[in-house]
Order: sequence, then structure tokens, then C-alpha cells
Amino acid sequence: MDKAEAELKHGFTLYQGGVVPGNSLRVVDIAGVDTEACCGTHADNTAEVGWIRLIKSSRISDGIVRLDYVAQERAIEILNHEAGILNNLCETWGVDQSQIEGTASRFFNEYKRLGTQTKKQDQQILSLQVKLLLNSEENCFYVRSEQSDPTLYISFLPEFAEQFKEKKKGIVFIGSGFICGLLGDPTTLKIDDIKSKAEELSTKPIKLMNKNNVTFKFKDKKKKPINAKDVCQFMVTGADFNIEKLAEDFEHWNFKEME
Repeated sequence: MDKAEAELKHGFTLYQGGVVPGNSLRVVDIAGVDTEACCGTHADNTAEVGWIRLIKSSRISDGIVRLDYVAQERAIEILNHEAGILNNLCETWGVDQSQIEGTASRFFNEYKRLGTQTKKQDQQILSLQVKLLLNSEENCFYVRSEQSDPTLYISFLPEFAEQFKEKKKGIVFIGSGFICGLLGDPTTLKIDDIKSKAEELSTKPIKLMNKNNVTFKFKDKKKKPINAKDVCQFMVTGADFNIEKLAEDFEHWNFKEME
């Protein structure tokens, strides 16, 4: 059909699968079900197409699901690739294919268990670092962090906000992609200085989070939530910070390294 004629008769529901190029359309009308403009492969029987391999499905909008699939030689390529993955896993894990599912399940469960243990240990280490600072004659420390992201510090440093404020202590954690800290005295360090240094050391745009009202809720509901005002919790994120250079900057700002 002529494209303008088809649109006038059937409307833009023709293009649920996407706009079809050209001035003429092949319109497939299944009475009482759907009418679509289609320029795809057409066969009397799917056997004519050969192998079909569904890759994924995605929900575009209400009532519309897009299926991504390959056929013929491309389907065989995908099947061979998937078989190759299974063979590599068998070789790496030292099992046959009948044992892959059970082995993968065991590995995943162990990964979750060890992940939980590691998280608890990280929290304990952070607590010890904070206690060392609170009992030290030094007011401010920086720590070279091996964490992949600042989630640990953002989540658990606020627990000590009131103690930091009382003793005017400060601690900063420096990672390859972040700078994160808590200052009991906001005048200890100018956040703009940190931001400027971070911008110098990052090839990508950085993001700054800074707040002076820090809250923390304990899992034990019997403990009173912490709401500390006039403290500074900040986080700068970017990419590939030079930790050595940042360490020099914090030394210049009178922060001591915590070994």
C-alpha cells in the first residue's frame, strides 16, 4: 500500500515494531488481532528459515514486548559460542557438563557467604580506624582505601558524627575513584580545595556530595538515631585519581596518614 494511504486507514499503530522506510508498505492484517507494517523476512513455514535462537526480550511499553533473535548461520554461531562457554567452564572448573549447574550454584552461594563475611570485616576495620582516630592526639587522618567504591564510608561513617563533632576530629578515605570523608569541624578543610584538586587529577567530570547535617539509624531500634548538625560529610567521585598525589595534598592540609 501507499504509505500515506496506509497511515490514513490504519493509523500509526502500523509502526509498533518501528518505522518502516520507503514510500510503500507491506501491511499484514490479522483480522481482529493486529495490523502492522512489516518489511521483515516472510516464509510459509519457519522450517524455511532454519535455526532460530532467541537472544533476549525487552518491554518497550504497556502491551509491547520486543524480541531479539537470530536465524540461520547467525543462530549457529551463537549456539557454537554458547557451547564454547560451557566447554571453557568445564575445563576451568575441572567438571563435566552434567556438573556445571551444581558447581555454579555452589560457587555462587560461597560467593554470597564470603561477601557477607567480607562486609562485616570491612565494617570492623572501619570501626577500629575511627576508634584509633578518636583516641589519638592527632585531629585528622587520611587513609589509602582499597575499596572499589565509597559505599562503606557513606553508609557507616555517620554513626560517629557526634563523636567527631565533640572532639573536632576528621578522617578522609582516598580511593582510585573517590575521596570520602567526615569532618567534625567543617572549617578543618575547604571542600572547594578538594574539588579543585580532584578536577586536576581526573580526566572525566567529577561529582561532589557535601552535607552539614548527618543522620544515622541503628539496626537496633533501642538505640537513639544520630542527627548531628554542623559537621561535614563529603564525597567526590571521578575516575582514576592519582592516590599518591592526593596523599601529598592531604599532607599539605595537615592530615596524617593512618598506617
